Order: sequence, then C-alpha cells, then structure tokens
Amino acid sequence: MKRLGLLFLAIFGFVCFYYIKNSHDEEIYSDLKDVTSEIEVVFKDLDNNNDEILTFDEFYNLKSSYRILRRNQASEYLHLIQEFPDLPVQLGEQIINIEATFKPLLLKSLTKNITDLSKEELNPLQGLLNWNRPFKEKHPFGSKAFSTFLPSESDVKPGYTWWIVEPSKYAGPPPNRRYFPTKVPQKLLILHALLSLFHPQPFLWTRFTPQGTVAIVRAASDNFYDIIFRVHAEFQINQPPLLPFWFTPSQFQGRLIINKDGTVVKFFALKVPDTKLNVDMEWFSGRTEDDMEVDIGYIPEMSLISSEISVPGDNERGANETLSSLQWTYEISMEDAIETLERQFFPFKKVKYYKFPEAFFKASDESKLVHGLILWDLLQKHFVSFWTTVAELKGMVQENPNPKNSLLAKTCLNNYVFPVESLILFPNGSVIHRVNANDLLTLVEKESLFSIQDPLETLYHQFLQNALLMSKAINPIYKEEL
Repeated sequence: MKRLGLLFLAIFGFVCFYYIKNSHDEEIYSDLKDVTSEIEVVFKDLDNNNDEILTFDEFYNLKSSYRILRRNQASEYLHLIQEFPDLPVQLGEQIINIEATFKPLLLKSLTKNITDLSKEELNPLQGLLNWNRPFKEKHPFGSKAFSTFLPSESDVKPGYTWWIVEPSKYAGPPPNRRYFPTKVPQKLLILHALLSLFHPQPFLWTRFTPQGTVAIVRAASDNFYDIIFRVHAEFQINQPPLLPFWFTPSQFQGRLIINKDGTVVKFFALKVPDTKLNVDMEWFSGRTEDDMEVDIGYIPEMSLISSEISVPGDNERGANETLSSLQWTYEISMEDAIETLERQFFPFKKVKYYKFPEAFFKASDESKLVHGLILWDLLQKHFVSFWTTVAELKGMVQENPNPKNSLLAKTCLNNYVFPVESLILFPNGSVIHRVNANDLLTLVEKESLFSIQDPLETLYHQFLQNALLMSKAINPIYKEEL
C-alpha cells in the first residue's frame, strides 16, 4: 500500500510538472496551430496548388504555420534566440553611456507609392510603418566590452586592418524566412547589443554580400588607438504572424578611441551615412520565395554616440589623458582609412574607378573596353572601370545637359536589373556583355565547395574573359586574353 502511495505521488508530481511546463509551451507557441490530432490534413493544407507534390517552399511553411508535436522544449527554443545581452560591469570599471537616435524612413523616398497600396499589400509593411524610435534611447556599457574592437596583435601601426565579423567565403546565403537572431559568440555580444539599441532583431551576418565587420587603426599614440570600422548588418523588423521584412542599411560607419588595454574609452560613434538612398528593403508578399518585394529608400538618421563617460580609475593606462589632449604619434587620413575599409569589402575597388561618364572618354582615348558596375546603391590591363548607382544615373538622364552623357546613362539603366548589374561596353556605349549579381550567386551555389579558388572570383574572371572574346569578334583591336 505504501508503494502504491509513493507511485501515486510520483505520477501526480509528473502530471503537475508536465501540465506546468506544457502551459509554458503554450505561451511560447501560442501563435502556432497544434495539429497532433489532425496530422492527416497538413499535407493538403500545405499543397497550395493541389498538385499532390510538396515543393520546398510549400513544405517550409510547416516551420512558420504549425507545431507538429507537443514538444516540451520551450527553454531550448528560447536558448537559441539572441536577446538583448546582459553585459556585466565590474566594480570600478569605466561606464560609457551610448545614446541612440533613429529618424524613421521617409516614405516618399520609396519607389512604391504607399498610399496606392491595398490593405493586404500594406500588411507586411507594419514593422516598417511602426518603427518610429529606437528600441533603447540610452544604455550604459562597461569599457571592457569595447575591447572586441581592438586588434588581436599588439602595438600595430596605422593602416592595419582586421576582421571583427568575418563571413565564410563558401557559405551559401542564410534563409530569408527568419525572425529572430540566433546566439552570437561571446566576443560579438557588444556589437549585437549596440545594434539592438535601434531594434531588438539585428543580424550580424547579412544574407548577401557585403557581409561582416572590418576595422582599421587610423591613428596611434603610446596609449591609445583611433579605430575606424565598417559594419554590414541587417534587421528583421517583423514578427509572426506577419511575413518577414528585411531592413538592410547601406553600411554603418563607426569610430572608437580606446586605450590599448581596452579599459578606457574616450569616444564612440556609429552611424548610417547620410546619402540619397541608404537602406535596402526586402519582404515577403506571399508564402513562397518567389513572392518577394524589394525597394530602396532614405533614413535621415540612424546613429549611436557616447555620452556621460565616467572617469576611469587612476591606475588604467592613459586614464589622465583627455580627448582634446591626445597626441597621435602616427596617423593616416580619415579618407584613406575609409577607402581602405571599402576595398576590404569590394576587392574590385583595388583598381581605379572613374566617374560616369569620364570612363567612356578615357576608354576611347586608350582603346579599351568599359567595365561598369551599377549598384542599387583584375581589370587595369584591358578595362577602364566605373561604378555608379541607379539614383545617379536617373539624375543624369533628367538633369544633364550633355545629350551624349544622358544617352550613356539611359543605356546603363535599360540594362540594369536589381540589385547589382555588371556591364562590359564599348567606349561608344554599346553593350557587349552583362551579368547580374543574383545570377552569379546562383552559379556559385552550384560550384564545388572543395574548389581551391573562390568560386565567385573564378566566375567573374570567366565573365570578363567572355566579354573580351565577344569584343574581339566585333572589333579586333581589343586583345583576347585576360
């Protein structure tokens, strides 16, 4: 009888535990349907076109629409999500308050007219329309957290660059259907926290290139570094049941003045550059990967800056030096630092790029082809290169009094496909060959992961070689081999 009583208590305890834990699961998964008892209807529900075959996109809806089994793993589910990190501050550590400023996107800068959209079309834009202020306007950080931005080597000279967040060259693009950032390495928590001041769902690894965070030492003294860095990150600004909406600033430019021990911070700033069009947006208008809408727009301000920095302890390196009294022993210009960072993300910029349409005049003088990159925002021997944006080309068509320049701009616009288009042209503007960035990335995915060379570099080299062969067939003055 005693054993039965103990058994009853054990069963009763288990039932109570199951009930409590399962109730917590219900809160976590309250927006998903429990189809444990009606699994037979799932296939038909997912089969959108009723062809009795589930495509990958149809099957993927399981993840966003259903809970297949009653799994008691709420704590594990939460463990995978990177929330705003709690970065401990040690006793006596210097405190840096970071203030965030966010002025929302100017809707009139979009190519789409918001007022013309239906209620159904506006639904995926709710996260954008409701994002009017930073997630946190001010937050304190300990100075040691900023040591993430320091170079791994000691006493480096100005011009030294290194990756803070480095993506894998051969990894395919992450999926579009995500809402919450996964856990990031301990070292990168400070960067995640800083971006989270704008919005609680930042992603340090973007889905497409350029990706990552690169830093450079602009200046150095005995005790301090002046570090310039560039961040490419993006935000998922919707939550279920809304479909995903990706908000990708053109870049974040940052500056940090910190002592070489990482214990004293004198200045920190981070901002999205103020250019005509400085944010790319991509969102789902339907359930499949083909139902993607894109646009580009302008945010007046998205910035962080240090304020109310506490006085560091007297024993810290350089503690008694003020920001105004810092004397740099070695330094490079801010322009050189920014250009060096840009070349880390865009290797094609290691060759000289000319303004549009200067490239066409130079190509004509030197009997070379024109290599052009048109952005939604090793070439020297055979090509004169330029890069420009859609906005600049449109402005040239509308405002440029030179009819030849306007015609060249029209030609480029007529051959442009979102997001990035590479063109090879004769000096007179005739298009020889072209390739789109999305097509290149698709080909890269089909290349072997065991290739010795970077597949993207190899494919672009082939593109240039083909253009030279095509040009030779038309005009033999252009050399064949690259």
